[in-house]
Amino acid sequence: MIGGLVTLAVVASASPRGSSLETLAEQLTARVQQVGFEGPLGLSVSAKDATLARAVGTVFCGRLSRARLSCEIVEATGDAALVNAVQRELSTLVRVSVTVDGSTVTVRGDAVETWKNFWAGRHPTRTERATAIGLSTDVDAELAALAGVSVTTPTAAVPLELKLSSLSRWNTLPVALAAGDLDGDRRSELVLMVEEVVLVLSPEGKALAKYDLASAPPSSAMPREPFGALAIVQGPPRVIAWSGRRAKAEVLAFAGSMLKPVGTQETIPLDGLNARLEPGLNRFLPELSWGTQRGRMPMGVQAASTRGPIALLVWPDGTATLTRQLPPAGRMLDVGCGSALADVDKDGTPELLVSSARTTGDTDELRLLTLAVAEGLTGTSQSVRSATPSWQATLKGRAIVMTGADLDGDGAEEFVFGTWLSDGTGELWVARRIAP
Repeated sequence: MIGGLVTLAVVASASPRGSSLETLAEQLTARVQQVGFEGPLGLSVSAKDATLARAVGTVFCGRLSRARLSCEIVEATGDAALVNAVQRELSTLVRVSVTVDGSTVTVRGDAVETWKNFWAGRHPTRTERATAIGLSTDVDAELAALAGVSVTTPTAAVPLELKLSSLSRWNTLPVALAAGDLDGDRRSELVLMVEEVVLVLSPEGKALAKYDLASAPPSSAMPREPFGALAIVQGPPRVIAWSGRRAKAEVLAFAGSMLKPVGTQETIPLDGLNARLEPGLNRFLPELSWGTQRGRMPMGVQAASTRGPIALLVWPDGTATLTRQLPPAGRMLDVGCGSALADVDKDGTPELLVSSARTTGDTDELRLLTLAVAEGLTGTSQSVRSATPSWQATLKGRAIVMTGADLDGDGAEEFVFGTWLSDGTGELWVARRIAP
């Protein structure tokens, strides 16, 4: 059976109906069945502790067998597991690694068909059907005992509420937005692009410097509407600015009230996610890199935001993916390009503020989601409207750019976003957490 490449991820929350391992086994089985893999199936499990690996293998394989997938444990790992599965004439191989970190257990790996087409010529070819697997849930007492860790008791949730305030108004729409400390005072300056002008703003929204990108060589194709990207990098602090009308990104040094060009580059780092603008279109090329990871996306992203090991990718079709790896997997629905990650409560875990995928109308809706809720929506391909937000608000205009920024220097971030108003003007807003 020959199929196309399929990438999937599952993020499961703890289920009251079963243990952590049973919850993960149920989700794994559902995805294997959804993709259409057939038995007999081989399961290879690796973990830091052999006892944990055996327990995971027993529970997972038992659940897969109950689904009539005739599962067998494969003792080898990696490429050796694939050779073993082929020798045993197993139709499918699932390879996963298990890690327990604090109160979370994570299962990562893939599922591949082992069938070879021996009629393809001298060198047999393998089917292309493959699935990336990403599972995560809370650690219960049983799993903690197997992994030899103590269970972290969750503290009572503190309500998250935001307060909106306007920073500045502009006579045209905002094209791109970034934040970072440019002057060493531990507070984030804001960098805003309007048309092809780059503006550095103070945390209070006061203009500090500007630079016009219009003199750079033109792009091979011009986007119909203004588009661009901005980034702030350190060592030393610099601004990277790329207009969709220009062939390359410009590197700008900030000094006093000046932005001085110091070079150009072919990519722009969006919170560490390196991308290139797609000529003529309001999006980035499908090829992305993130640290040591590289991959080709199913389409070019329209916006991106990262915090630590988490990346938010917003697609042009009004969907988004929260991922910990490239290529990404899973989608949540009804997400607009004015969305971003930021740690507003300073607990080390970012929150997600999403705009709607609406492209018309005079208003927009903002919804604040916890990371756990957002990952759950991604894993189950649900709309953000199906979840209860921590906070929500209705705006005049549409939110089209957003970033996280520590404007106060207190370690907690704010969401800063720009709106496109019905009269063609733009407004810059900040959403701060209301202290409990």
